[in-house]
Amino acid sequence: MNPSQEPKNPISVMQQGEQTVAEIRRHPIGIISVYVVAGLVLAALAGIIFGLGPHVLTSYSHSQVIGMGAVAYAFIALLTVGFLFIANIVYWGNRWVITTDSITQITQTSLFNTQSSQLSLGNLEDISAEKNGILTHIFNYGVLKVETAGEHSKFQFIYCPDPNTYAQKVIAVREQFEQKLENREGNTGLNVSPAPVTQQQAPPQPQA
Repeated sequence: MNPSQEPKNPISVMQQGEQTVAEIRRHPIGIISVYVVAGLVLAALAGIIFGLGPHVLTSYSHSQVIGMGAVAYAFIALLTVGFLFIANIVYWGNRWVITTDSITQITQTSLFNTQSSQLSLGNLEDISAEKNGILTHIFNYGVLKVETAGEHSKFQFIYCPDPNTYAQKVIAVREQFEQKLENREGNTGLNVSPAPVTQQQAPPQPQA
């Protein structure tokens, strides 16, 4: 993202004095795994069509089998590229926007299905950063969660890059939010407890 371009909160108009602190997008490890799987499938399919095909379809000449196989492979490869294009848009469409007043979660589940939810920092009660497994420690990604006391009021962001750092950022902006509320109310009995941060890191498991 261009540093000169400030990310915008997509769910609502900014309140007076509200500023965007960070926009969190997923770690690339998730989409890379999709590319790897697609590449392996295409490679295996090429071996079957062009390697085993001429030996199995003996009723056709070698050139005929290769020609038909090339057409079929090109069609499947085109479908795979289309799938990867959609998967790329959906994957990067999921993000969080953190402002000085709220957290907005944008969830994209398909090419034409996007949902946005917003959580006020005043309702935030718990922040946790999880890194489970050896890959999460090697590539520094995990799950970032924020919760409130209400039911179904949990925001969860998977494939979050450096979740511990972003958890600390959320804590910092909430503390600033509390201070702003205290100044606004003139310290008239407003009591907002600080949100704890929980870091759950499972020890790396030895590879088999």
